[in-house]
Amino acid sequence: MESSFQKNTERQLAQIKSSFEQNNELSYNVFQQMPIGICITNANGIFTDVNTTYCDIYGYTKEELVGRPFTTIVPDEYKEMLVRMHQEFLEKEYELQGRWTVMNKEKKQFEIISNAAFLFNEETKEKKKMTLVVKAHELELTIQRLKTTIEILENKISTQDIANRLAEHDMRNRIGSMVSIADILSKGKLDQQQLKWVRMLKDIGNDTIKLLTSAKDFASMERGEYKPKVTTFDLVAMIANQTKELDELIAENQIDFSLQYHGEICDVGTDEIIIKGDKFYLEHLFQNLLRNAIEASPVGELINISIETDNSFVVKISNKGIIPESIRNNFFEKYTTAGKERGTGLGTYIAKMIAQMHQGSLSFLTSEEEGTTLVLKLPKELLHVK
Repeated sequence: MESSFQKNTERQLAQIKSSFEQNNELSYNVFQQMPIGICITNANGIFTDVNTTYCDIYGYTKEELVGRPFTTIVPDEYKEMLVRMHQEFLEKEYELQGRWTVMNKEKKQFEIISNAAFLFNEETKEKKKMTLVVKAHELELTIQRLKTTIEILENKISTQDIANRLAEHDMRNRIGSMVSIADILSKGKLDQQQLKWVRMLKDIGNDTIKLLTSAKDFASMERGEYKPKVTTFDLVAMIANQTKELDELIAENQIDFSLQYHGEICDVGTDEIIIKGDKFYLEHLFQNLLRNAIEASPVGELINISIETDNSFVVKISNKGIIPESIRNNFFEKYTTAGKERGTGLGTYIAKMIAQMHQGSLSFLTSEEEGTTLVLKLPKELLHVK
């Protein structure tokens, strides 16, 4: 019977651990309210935080534990082994769960069931370990507590999702109004500098609306979980449409475009390249790459788009600008930008993610002599054979 209880407890601890790893902000908000013991230790095995239940289990106050090594609650005969396991956990990030012997402030030994979650701070690159603990002899009561805990987590997540959706809806409406106002202003009597800022405001607003709409999908793409919504459409018409959407930016930079298929100028409306893919996000990819090329190109130059489908399916977008040396090594990484008034550093990152989602790749060539060419390679299977 105890074995069954223990199995249930460990399984539910794993569920809660997963929730912590997936949503660190939620974790912190409910940390102190958890009906199970939780401690956080740094790479050196020092307590950096503990919740009230953890203190109750061991008989210490928070002030007595924070800043001390986790071996404070470990009997001498197990200290060396658990220190080694702590180090291995942070190095290999493997599952660490089971039943351990510990001791309270009065040096009384007892058994616990625990499960550890790996936490990583992207900004500081600091690794931490969050350990969830229950007393082994309170298995039946613990199961009830864990059920309550999971309900708390689910309710918190549900409430947070609703709040996020409401906030997203409100933001979209407000930004939509901002874009409409910018559109109206752009048709008034403005000097060139004022017109430039109004167009920038409009572009930023439109981009933000798209990001709000697609945020969940981008998160799924980063995890490799997004499933493309495949339809059949004309690639030539798509690129032409995306170019048209950028008319104001093209006019401002006095840019000319050339669209070629196998070295011949494409006749939009007559020439077709029918492909299969996620049209919404491929439109997003091309708009990002085209905008990037326009902003990087010297004024008055030509941007050439060439498509090849013979030996492989390749789209190249070339401009006369060069990528600064300072960002070449991390050009496709998130938040990488240089020399742009309105750059977010997300355009090429998102474009590469969309390419990879289609089992393709995105790379670049850049030099003083040739300028910059972004190279999009896609599987030939995406070409629709009539």
